[in-house]
Amino acid sequence: MEPVDAIIAGVNKAGTTSLYVSLAEHPDIVPSAIKETRYFLPARYGQALRPVAVWDDYFVAADRPVRLEATPSYFYGGAAVAHAIRSTLANPRVIISLREPVSRAVSFFEYQKVRLRLPRELTIEEYLAQADALADRDFDDPQNERYMAVRGGRYADWLQDWLDVLGAESVKVVYFEDLIDRGVATLIEVVEWLGLDPAPVESGGLRSENRTTSFKNARLQRVALGFNDGAERLLRRLPGLKRAMRSAYFALNGRAVDASAVSEAVIAELRDRFVEPNARLAAMLDAAGVARPPWLPTD
Repeated sequence: MEPVDAIIAGVNKAGTTSLYVSLAEHPDIVPSAIKETRYFLPARYGQALRPVAVWDDYFVAADRPVRLEATPSYFYGGAAVAHAIRSTLANPRVIISLREPVSRAVSFFEYQKVRLRLPRELTIEEYLAQADALADRDFDDPQNERYMAVRGGRYADWLQDWLDVLGAESVKVVYFEDLIDRGVATLIEVVEWLGLDPAPVESGGLRSENRTTSFKNARLQRVALGFNDGAERLLRRLPGLKRAMRSAYFALNGRAVDASAVSEAVIAELRDRFVEPNARLAAMLDAAGVARPPWLPTD
């Protein structure tokens, strides 16, 4: 088969890490040395890409038919990033995972606090007010990515660009809810779409990775985040060690996220915010011949 570059382009907190780790175990797929190469991200901000040799260096085993990376924030680069991918890679395939936007927004908000990008005591009401105060041009600053909880769930604002630039045959839309409810079947669909034998994933199942969990001690969390980021190249080669270390760390400093911290009033407000973009998304998926997710209403 013709070599394929498979890119999981989005979205944040929609199972992209689990999808990446699970696909990376296929013997015909070589994963990038780090999950998020961010190689094409400069295009999102109107900047030039680094030499293509930098991209190639992320992949050690060049003899496998599929190379895989996952940078969820590519999605929000829309046409600019899609054009950069198309002009750089000979046979790109882009996977986009979407999640019911209210639950994604809450998870994204909590994850920014876990990454210490927001104060732990910040309420979601305060966060939404801060995000609403930002103008469109403010999101040209990568530092404001942390305020994409609501903006990032307006999937229809970007999806059409990917379909138009790459063609519907080169874009695979999957849903977080399917990854949770029918993980193996969803993996098989993706693997077959990439032109590979699905047998290796039928018994492996879906790896659960990168769940949003809180922490007890902020200093220890900062040290752990620094180690995890700095040692990613090593830990990606030793996934069993990574899982064991994560379990040990959670036992030491982990804490479950308090779901009750988000009131029903905020949930209702978020639902209202997504009515219009969800309606556009439904029409867009229908026009592309893509099945709607369970969280979109059927006509």
